[in-house]
Amino acid sequence: MTAEPFEVVGRDDIRSPVRGHPPRPWRSVLYLLPAVLLVGVVLVLPLAATVVVSLRGGLGNYAAVLRDGQVRHAIGDSLGWLVLALLVCLTGMALVRLLRGTRRVGALAAPIAVSGLVTGVAFRLLFEPQGMVNAVVGHRIIFLGPGWIWMVLALAFSWQWVGLALVVFRAGVTGLPRSLIRMARASGAGGPRRFVTVIVPALFPVAALVLMIVLVAAARVFDLILVAAPGSVQDDVDVVGLHWWRWRNDLGTGGSAALAVLPFLFVAAVALAVLWGLSREWPSRTEAPVIREPTRTGRVVGTLVMALWVLPPAVLVIESFRTPRAAAGGGWWSGGFGLGSYRQAFQSGELTHALLNTGTRSLIAALLLVVIAVPAAYALAWGDLPRRTNRILIAVSAVLAVVPPQTVIVALGQVFDQLHLFGAPTALTVVHTALGVPLAVLLLRAAFASVPHKVVRARQIDPEPGSALFAVVSRSLPAVVTVAVLEFVLVWNDLVVGLLLGGPESGQVTLVLLEQARQFTTSTGVLAAGAVVATALPLGLVLSTGKWLVRGLTEGVREGVRQ
Repeated sequence: MTAEPFEVVGRDDIRSPVRGHPPRPWRSVLYLLPAVLLVGVVLVLPLAATVVVSLRGGLGNYAAVLRDGQVRHAIGDSLGWLVLALLVCLTGMALVRLLRGTRRVGALAAPIAVSGLVTGVAFRLLFEPQGMVNAVVGHRIIFLGPGWIWMVLALAFSWQWVGLALVVFRAGVTGLPRSLIRMARASGAGGPRRFVTVIVPALFPVAALVLMIVLVAAARVFDLILVAAPGSVQDDVDVVGLHWWRWRNDLGTGGSAALAVLPFLFVAAVALAVLWGLSREWPSRTEAPVIREPTRTGRVVGTLVMALWVLPPAVLVIESFRTPRAAAGGGWWSGGFGLGSYRQAFQSGELTHALLNTGTRSLIAALLLVVIAVPAAYALAWGDLPRRTNRILIAVSAVLAVVPPQTVIVALGQVFDQLHLFGAPTALTVVHTALGVPLAVLLLRAAFASVPHKVVRARQIDPEPGSALFAVVSRSLPAVVTVAVLEFVLVWNDLVVGLLLGGPESGQVTLVLLEQARQFTTSTGVLAAGAVVATALPLGLVLSTGKWLVRGLTEGVREGVRQ
């Protein structure tokens, strides 16, 4: 029996044709335009103006500034802070190995929500002559004096940022494919060797990301030194930002501009080097992560680290619950507990007003940042810009992400004076947003680029405008939440922008605390109470979104960054 022959007859497709959108570079330009305009007006133009002023008369202004021994000392100290940023990241990486298997270490990243000013207050209380450390060691070492003050400042900065490095690196190690570790073990590599030769190189992208964030903090260090170091030793720990703030009028216009540009040049060079790490590919996770039981050493080290991390805020909280007179008269163990410091902190109403103003400004800046940075990051990740243009824009973003506010503040201040915007909340919000856009674009671009190629390209031919952008954002929500939370915290904790462009009129909560810190000894209790209140909101925000923050910081580099 033979089968009947059959024939396939073609039929005309009478459905409506799909009107796809071919790649159009002008769309990427439109997505980038808001960020380019904001950053260009608020950062690039003032930066260029500062550079031009610094070069009037050639390099004479730079030569004159560098002949000043105090300036050279401040430059050296500023470079030291950049080295400390690297050491902080290495310490976080080392703790990943020591604490392997230890759970619930996410709280160690909480200090990123604490401002440099509040951190300085906590560590000054901890190490002052009548503080807890001297009480424990049994004799009075002058930790806040020459020499030892550097240790206090380094510990304070490390307390703020080592936890973030630890948590992000730990998430990165968890995401490594088990096959990679098995191959290294099969080749005879022991534990330490596997860590150095396999894990550390694989962590380059996430390490570069963390280093960029910590580098920004180190380049902008200001309030930590201003509060933690007593006036008698501040010259010993001077940095360019503080020196410029104190002596810019004596340096003259050209010298002041040159001093503002110098640290930017150093930090920009480091930022470009860090960008190389972000461009490396990350091994894709194709297997479930290995969940190890904590070792005995890990438990001991974890308990010790957690106790050390809790100590500074605990001292601050205890001091805040003492009466103003008791707090000014002796250590917390001498008693005098009560709510008097909190009552006095809120008595004038200035703190309440500042909290409301700062919260409103931080929220608006965070929302505005997301609106501007999201389309710009999408354009750099999935737009149709020429490859060379794309790389140039990424490099420019890395450089602008580490611009010290002092570098652009003089030119902005002149414009603010002419337009009567000095201290205006809207103007300060715009400046805060512009300062945050470059780093936000870098973080979001890395996350957006990790979205599967087929998902994006399928949506890019969708006739509905913005379909691809929506798909990318919906798959990268942790990264969007991360940049919003970080911007809120940075604006809330800001001191430099409010101090230089707003003054008391800006209603910034950190400025209220700074005024109290000027009489540190006599206003200890009230200052501690205000610091606790000012830290509650950003700290609660970071703790409540902790898992999203870690995912947002690591998802863009765990699947490989598309170039």
